[in-house]
Amino acid sequence: MKKTKSDLKILIVSFVSLWFNLTLGGGESSDKSSSTSLGSYKTIKISASPESSAKYKKPAKGDPVVMACEFIDLNKEFFHINNPMEELAIRRVESNLKGRLSAMVFFKQLYNGIELLNSDIRAFIKDDGELREIEGTYCYDINLPFTPSLDSDSAVKIALQEAGPLPLSKAVCSGKLIIIPSSELFRYKENRLYLAWPVQVYPDSTEKTKIGYFKKWYRYYIDALDGSVLQKGEDSDVKREPLKPTGLKNK
Repeated sequence: MKKTKSDLKILIVSFVSLWFNLTLGGGESSDKSSSTSLGSYKTIKISASPESSAKYKKPAKGDPVVMACEFIDLNKEFFHINNPMEELAIRRVESNLKGRLSAMVFFKQLYNGIELLNSDIRAFIKDDGELREIEGTYCYDINLPFTPSLDSDSAVKIALQEAGPLPLSKAVCSGKLIIIPSSELFRYKENRLYLAWPVQVYPDSTEKTKIGYFKKWYRYYIDALDGSVLQKGEDSDVKREPLKPTGLKNK
């Protein structure tokens, strides 16, 4: 009988201990590494000058874009950029500059061919044709699916539903996926990336017929993996917006 009571006490103590561990978060965490979580990534600040540091290999003089990519490729161990010709795309090139520079090349980062929103790496070419500096921020060790779970038409429907009843509303999706860092989304504070469809909703689709352009539109970022609305906001002056409202879809 005493042994039975003793065994019962041991079982009770063990149960209470297990309950505390589960309730208060004791024991080993199930999230063994934050780097394996969905949308995780790392960043590196790039500031490299072949003229001020002998550790960098210099590219041959030539086309500014080719020279910048060659410099990154020659010194890839410093930048985590394995293939600059595939991982970087030209945003714009400025040439015939006054002063000590002959050109500036602006790159945007690609992940499996998808642009990272507001990514920016810049190359500065001196007036003698040599590379002066590469600077910017690069994301690497990205863990994010690049195949969407819903298509752009579904994203348009979600955006229109979120917009609610509007007079003669129409919407357009660029048809190009983007990757958005959480720092670009005012609703999200965690440090992660999102695969998204950008959608524009026009409250009055007759405006363009009347005045030649849309005065106002609403921007939506729709999560391409789970369909959630990552961000919505109002934008104006569509005349200056590079994405023209073509291929509008009826509500």
